[in-house]
Amino acid sequence: MRPQGGFGGFGGFGGFGGFGGFGGFGGFGGFGGFGGFGGFGGFGGFGPAASFSNEVLVQHREGIVGSWQPIAAAPANPAQETAAHLQRWEPWVRAQLFDFELFSKLHFAPDQGGWTLWDQDISLPGGAATVSMHRIVRITRPPDDTAANPFWAGQLNFVASWSDLRGERCGEILSQLTPPVPFWSSVVDLHPQRHAWTLELLWTGLRLANHVHQRFKHALACRRPVQLSPQVQPMILTPGHGSLPSGHATEATLAAQLLWALMNAGNAPGIGLRWFDQLMRQAARVAINRTIAGVHFPVDSAAGQLLGLTLADYLVRRATGGGGYTSWEFIGGSFPADFDWRALYSQNLQNRVATPFAQTISSSETSTGSGPLNWLWNQAVGEWS
Repeated sequence: MRPQGGFGGFGGFGGFGGFGGFGGFGGFGGFGGFGGFGGFGGFGGFGPAASFSNEVLVQHREGIVGSWQPIAAAPANPAQETAAHLQRWEPWVRAQLFDFELFSKLHFAPDQGGWTLWDQDISLPGGAATVSMHRIVRITRPPDDTAANPFWAGQLNFVASWSDLRGERCGEILSQLTPPVPFWSSVVDLHPQRHAWTLELLWTGLRLANHVHQRFKHALACRRPVQLSPQVQPMILTPGHGSLPSGHATEATLAAQLLWALMNAGNAPGIGLRWFDQLMRQAARVAINRTIAGVHFPVDSAAGQLLGLTLADYLVRRATGGGGYTSWEFIGGSFPADFDWRALYSQNLQNRVATPFAQTISSSETSTGSGPLNWLWNQAVGEWS
């Protein structure tokens, strides 16, 4: 359980409801390296692997195979590029396919004083490739401190004031080093057997978030609180990369928004804004816990919230056939003080709103849909009806 990137190392999900040791999504940045997709139960009822060897299979075949009988013709292969085949593949194979669908369309570059994540569409009219670029999200770093505007010094004061809650929040902070599946389940009754496809979609979203926020962290290169004062003394190991945006805030917010979108699409019984409120409160608490722990500034959480919301909306658009989406910008120098997740929402939580530090770039960006992602989306939606 390494507190690197976002939710550390996808670990083995504890024993969350017997999710078969979904193993260690291993060392993928903070997520671990796809580990070995865990133990998937050692073939379950096939007995312990230690008592089995390939030599036994060789001997067994020799005893029963008989003389070779050629076939007249092989059956036709299945249709190409068919989403229905996805259910046949192993989960780690699907994960790589979904990641390719998402990552292959992303582009990252400096843009108008900040750094922008782009969606790039390639079309082949008449065999000639044309590329169209569409912004997803831009983040601009807060300015360095001056006598007139000691921005980071002010942020550090908030880190110091939040540290009083370390004793109270210690258990939560340590539990949230890995994806907080039990915390999500406590709000929406997420269960590994009833919501296996939802969990697979969540992991897809979390890998997207990790992929993107790590790129922003590198480009923005913001210092961590412990680098500004020896009195911070974080209660967990400070991750070995930049501070802004917060990976935990990005991933927790994306998960909250994605779960909310699924519940609405599936017309979950009794669905209402109370669920959205609790999901967003939970995401905000995860983010704030990182400030309490001494490893993030409030501005990191605000940037992560905007990034998580925007990536979730983009993922849903890619998974539901493509079309229009809204691109957003986080303006670090205009962030006011402490983190408040409600700042991006109207009072009734029905709509996102612009603020001095969170502005709409365009409400008419477009992207193409993805067949594999659409298949996974439909599987997950069906679990909420």
